[in-house]
Amino acid sequence: MKSFIGRETIREAAPELLYDESRFTLGIPEKVYFPQNLNDLLSVVRGCNRDGTPITVIGGKTGIAGGCVPTDGCTAICISETNRILSVDKSDDGTRVLLCEPGITLENIAAFLDRPRAWPYPVPGTNLLEGKQWLYPPDPTETTAQLGGTVATNASGARSFHFGPTRAWVHSLSVVLANGGTLNLKRGDCKARNGVFAVTTGQGSVFSVNAPAYRIPAIKNASGYYAADDMDLIDLFIGSEGTLGIFSMVGIRLAPKPFFAAGLSFFPSRKAAFGFASFLRDQQQVLAIEYFDETAVAFLESVKKDLPFALPDFPPDKKYAVYWECRDDSGAQFEDQMDKWEESLSSHGSSFDDTWSGFKPKEIEKLKAIRHGIPEAVNSAIARYKRDHPDIRKISTDTALASGKFEETFDWSIDKVKASGLAHAAFGHLGDFHLHINLIPRNSQEMATAKELYGELMAAAISAGGTVSAEHGIGKLKTAYLREMYGKKAIAEMRAIKTAFDPQWLLNRGTLLDYPAQ
Repeated sequence: MKSFIGRETIREAAPELLYDESRFTLGIPEKVYFPQNLNDLLSVVRGCNRDGTPITVIGGKTGIAGGCVPTDGCTAICISETNRILSVDKSDDGTRVLLCEPGITLENIAAFLDRPRAWPYPVPGTNLLEGKQWLYPPDPTETTAQLGGTVATNASGARSFHFGPTRAWVHSLSVVLANGGTLNLKRGDCKARNGVFAVTTGQGSVFSVNAPAYRIPAIKNASGYYAADDMDLIDLFIGSEGTLGIFSMVGIRLAPKPFFAAGLSFFPSRKAAFGFASFLRDQQQVLAIEYFDETAVAFLESVKKDLPFALPDFPPDKKYAVYWECRDDSGAQFEDQMDKWEESLSSHGSSFDDTWSGFKPKEIEKLKAIRHGIPEAVNSAIARYKRDHPDIRKISTDTALASGKFEETFDWSIDKVKASGLAHAAFGHLGDFHLHINLIPRNSQEMATAKELYGELMAAAISAGGTVSAEHGIGKLKTAYLREMYGKKAIAEMRAIKTAFDPQWLLNRGTLLDYPAQ
């Protein structure tokens, strides 16, 4: 097992593990381990439990909430080298299940499903995939993210509008607890009874954990521990951000890959774009509804020359855009609906003439690259400003709201941002009423303004019954907002759950829940 011991060695040999995605330093581990298998992982965790050493779990470092930032003096466990596809299986209902180590990336899962027989090593059960093309439906924007991290944050993406977030596609988990015990969880095998989970470890230990009694918003949500009536224990670990256990195996359900059509439609106003999105939500075959404010389109225009392919000119009078995807298993269904779509586009000031569309995989990849190009352009701008002002970073909202509160709250938020004078770009998952407002400070003074404004935007979302994180998790950056969102009683329940699984609070201290308590 590869490891680095000693602070100076880690500074020199693995400096990338000292920083989070926003590039601020929180602490330096005393040791960093890269386990190759379950035995390596158990050895490290059991040693830390014996010595009372806190553990920070690090994956692909693609998150943006600081969850993987090491705390000072901890042991860091980087799971990146546990990255194999273990097997293909079939569940009781016939669904195909892919069993993976947690360090495998989403792009490698997609590559395997695209050509399973060409994979560098044989995967048992690959014959179960023959006869169809298969898809892992969650579609997080960052394809280099590792599977374990996406499960730890219950990540979602554009197609989550139709398919649901990661939680909906997790079939099974193998977990290493903070004391070195193990759990093997299969969906449906351990449900809360009378508000209590009866937990049995792989070593035969039995203990009880109270299931959450608080309620979570009935909207897209990645804030705090999941809660539902008669819930499944596996769902408590999904989205727990590595605070309850470390994943050693993840089983994900697959779906037959449909025929896709996609488009980017341009509109003269935000109201028109939102109106077309309302039409799309009622279309059964629609998989994704993504929105780009005029600020995001401007950023896209600024990087057109850097894209690996040519883009047509943007419509000069239409600076708002909606990206959509739909499934069309027959190959002709979408064409049958085009008159209805054209009517809706026209009623909102657009048309298919003002739409870039694609039906072939390469065309759709171009459109998706446009969608991904916007956050990349924002990050590039931050990197430029950071050269002269190292303390700045992008500050981005991750709120979701109920449909009845969405437009009013979003309009208010954009007005506040414009009044601040900060550069910004707004885009995201309009289908789920979940948009990101990216604040782009250009100097230290603007950084202070952005932080203050972010607090106001969070307060507005909470007041409107929204969630402070819909897909990226709480990490170490948003614990105060989690407290504001849920209140003292619910936070106390979450802390009790954490203590039941991790009595010494060794795992990911300061992530999701404050340590010590605030």
